[in-house]
Amino acid sequence: MKKFLLTAIMLVGLSALSKAQQGRVGINTTTPAATLDVVANTTDNTRPDALLVPRMSRAELEAKNTAYADGAATPSAQNGALVFVTALGGNGTGKTVNVTSTGFYYYDGTSGNNVWKTLGGGAVAPTVPTFRTIAGAAVTTINTTDVGNIVVITGNVNGDIQLPAPNASMVGKKLTLISTGSGVQTLTTLNSNYLTNTYASIQQHGAELITDGTNWYSLAGQ
Repeated sequence: MKKFLLTAIMLVGLSALSKAQQGRVGINTTTPAATLDVVANTTDNTRPDALLVPRMSRAELEAKNTAYADGAATPSAQNGALVFVTALGGNGTGKTVNVTSTGFYYYDGTSGNNVWKTLGGGAVAPTVPTFRTIAGAAVTTINTTDVGNIVVITGNVNGDIQLPAPNASMVGKKLTLISTGSGVQTLTTLNSNYLTNTYASIQQHGAELITDGTNWYSLAGQ
């Protein structure tokens, strides 16, 4: 009996060593066709067949922002990482700026990106802009979180609208400003050169801007 057990153990060990030497791992198969080959078990309908990736909320993923390295001349070590976002929460800033709904996301750890991006091929709920109403002031500050959304400026105070500094995560995003008061609010970024080719101010009308990640440009004003 001992000889039989020893022989069986040796055979299992040799089989595992053979697969390790091939550099391939098979699940439900003895002949893996790739580095990792997961084959469905279609004979047992009581067991679910699937591959589960890490699952977490946007808030939890956002808390790990610094854990995912930034790519520069070469992509980061986490470039291509995959997660499934189960819920929102958090602020949706930094590397999670594009996480606007639940679903699969991959990490684009390359120069100029370094953000989570939605995995194509599935239905993703469209992003609905949010409205934020603020009173005009001597300096009316537009926040980074307002990018992609609509800001309504009220009141009769004349002042400057301070736009947020563009960055790579904002490329192609728009910012809509609406003035409902009689105060003249001048578009500026105060001591910076982010605003180009735009009209000077808004008063009881709107303005739409877009950024290339470096500058703000005017699309329309009415």
